Amino acid sequence: MKTIGLKKATINDKALVVDFDYRLDKVEHVELKREEKIKKAILNEECFMILADKRAVGFVIFDYRFFDLGWIELIVIEEKYRGKGIGVQAIDLICTQCKTDKVFTSTNSSNMQMQKALSKAGFSFAGKINGLDDGDPELFYYRKINTEKADN
Repeated sequence: MKTIGLKKATINDKALVVDFDYRLDKVEHVELKREEKIKKAILNEECFMILADKRAVGFVIFDYRFFDLGWIELIVIEEKYRGKGIGVQAIDLICTQCKTDKVFTSTNSSNMQMQKALSKAGFSFAGKINGLDDGDPELFYYRKINTEKADN
């Protein structure tokens, strides 16, 4: 993969975005009503397609609902494109467009792949919360953003 980019998802992209999420974890997709969440994110212009050489390979939902700071709520990369640095580059692009001085995200303690990606993307551990998913604590991470960029 040479060129990684982001494109705001439109309602025309909804089926593809939903499919990426559904294929990742069918049970979680249904139980967490992710289709509704994805549609809302698209309508609020908070969902971005991740493009690798102009081909959609995943998506990211990004907003400012976490204490009014940048928040990566969800990032999904199609399985055959994982481990190639695409997620790290997509996170960098999200951080570049962030309007605040910090970006936060979280992942389960069992998601070692995401923890490694966050480390590569310059995120620091912020803390953990027990009780969200039984037996699998949620780990929170943040990355400081250049404040000159954040003021623009």
